[in-house]
Amino acid sequence: FGLHINTTDEMDRWLSAEQVKYDREPKNSEEMALSRVGQRLYELIFHPYTIKQWNKEPRELGPEVTARIPVRNNHDGRYFGDPFQALPTNGYTSFFKNLVCHPNIETRLNTDYFQVRDSLKCKHTYFTGPIDAYFAHLGYKKLEYRSLDFERKVVKNIGEQGYFQPMFVVNHPSADDNFTRIVEYKHLLNQTSQHTIMFVERSKDGGEPYYPVPNEENKALYRKYQELAAKEENVSFVGRLANYKYFNMDQAILNALEIFDRDNNIPKEGSVEKQPVSWCVP
Repeated sequence: FGLHINTTDEMDRWLSAEQVKYDREPKNSEEMALSRVGQRLYELIFHPYTIKQWNKEPRELGPEVTARIPVRNNHDGRYFGDPFQALPTNGYTSFFKNLVCHPNIETRLNTDYFQVRDSLKCKHTYFTGPIDAYFAHLGYKKLEYRSLDFERKVVKNIGEQGYFQPMFVVNHPSADDNFTRIVEYKHLLNQTSQHTIMFVERSKDGGEPYYPVPNEENKALYRKYQELAAKEENVSFVGRLANYKYFNMDQAILNALEIFDRDNNIPKEGSVEKQPVSWCVP
């Protein structure tokens, strides 16, 4: 925009002049974005990216969608502003493997839960799939989800310290690109290699459900499923799909821990006898 902004105060003043002011809370993602960044940045970034990601106009989505995106007044390139941020030491594959590695846990792969649940003998069920799938036998309308396609690309002989892009994740909001972002994993876990692997992500309808679509129609439908879930005895609905809510990883883990404490009557500040977190950890 031909600006010469040098301080956070200057950035705050410029941003305030750009922002659209409402005398009420923003009602949808368009209003939320306009209230945070103004018309010009909205049209450059928020509007085209939202259409690519959700296949909907921002005004058709709840305000929480664009409220999630951080707006900086400095050069902090991190997505989250948390003072402490980390990944599992050996990655999420090892993390989840250790979660289920216990003599009391039997893991069945490539198994449809709904085909075997009548033969299962358990006192309590923790269901982490789509909540509408659990009640599909009632014939209600399905909830809406967005999925992703992942295109794997390898760039060879880029050098041990070489990268394809400057950061782990680079989003591409422009309508000129037919993808939403590129993820380059070499940036993580102190990897060294002469090559680099990245995945190009494209959002789509159908496929594995990743993203609940937060609009008024889906929220109203979810509330109906939520009422049914509350009546299910000895069943807890856990996670993003079962709660029809976009959880980040820290929120998803917290959701699971809080539900476990609730179901086992463990007070928040109480102490629990320590047990091994996994029998597979050396």
